[in-house]
Amino acid sequence: MLSVKKFALTTLTLASVSLLTLPQISNAERQKIGESLMPTVTETATTNNITVRKVQFLSQGTKVVGNLYLPTTIRQGARPAVVVVGPQSSVKEQVPAVYARRLAEEGFVALTFDHRTFGESSGVPRQFENPEMKVQDILNAVTFLRALPEVKQDAIGILGVCSGGGYSAKAAAMDKSINALVTVAGFYHDPQVMRQWLGDRYEARVKMGREARIRYEKTGQIDYMTNVDPKNQNVAMPGQEAYDYYGTSRGSQPGWVNRSAVMFFEPFLQFNAINAGRNIKAPTLVIHSDTALVPDGARRFFNSIPTKQKNLHWMTTKNHIAFYDQPEVVEEAASKATAWLKQTMGV
Repeated sequence: MLSVKKFALTTLTLASVSLLTLPQISNAERQKIGESLMPTVTETATTNNITVRKVQFLSQGTKVVGNLYLPTTIRQGARPAVVVVGPQSSVKEQVPAVYARRLAEEGFVALTFDHRTFGESSGVPRQFENPEMKVQDILNAVTFLRALPEVKQDAIGILGVCSGGGYSAKAAAMDKSINALVTVAGFYHDPQVMRQWLGDRYEARVKMGREARIRYEKTGQIDYMTNVDPKNQNVAMPGQEAYDYYGTSRGSQPGWVNRSAVMFFEPFLQFNAINAGRNIKAPTLVIHSDTALVPDGARRFFNSIPTKQKNLHWMTTKNHIAFYDQPEVVEEAASKATAWLKQTMGV
């Protein structure tokens, strides 16, 4: 089994954030600068008392495609809603769908979506794991939900898994109108942790990312690296654990592509998910385990949150990726999440 430290070291290529500080803007301000809503697509499917509707909205002028999960057996009217954010490189049909269905079963409206440059969404360069962009996508997803008649405007939360937990934390820190936050096996790190893990390789990887970015800006050439390959350690996510999910039928989906843009290195190594905690006002539930990524980071993140309405639920799991799809792990995490969201937002 891939160790937590080794796995964290080798997943660096699957998350990045801009060097610039993200501005804090309100939903109304976001609409004024061009984040206009797009009409929902009429394609729908209903199974097991859940209707899944294909939707789309704009994020910084780029089309984002999502799936809206609607409960069909509970009373009609506006419902509390949750934006579900997945791990690095993931698409909406993977981990986000697992948790969105569970939320819809409990009476929530749940939105999954492909971040820009991934899956069905637009944007270039493709497969660019850029946390700045992803945080903005989350904020625009919240704005989109608030415009839907099925959604209670004052009851919108976020649930993020793995790197999606760090991105969701940043979004909740920026948008104080978000009503609840749940992070599941969140990837919490800061530049200090990255330097400790990478040692002399830290500057080399920053340089690699910077050179890839400059090359793209000058020539349009995009440097890519493979995500998972059990026979090759020079990939974005080396090791059997990552391959067992992304490289097999467990996580295989048509929209997922086995590559990442190399330019992520420069901004990602300066991303600080832990610091987001001190600016979060929303009621927050942190779900983690000793075998999930950076357990010490999860504790530091939790302790930094100033609100008294917070809870830390510690689980026992075989590894980090068990949170993605293993029934007993997902059931425990989802049950704790839905209970917390019901308590803080109501259903």
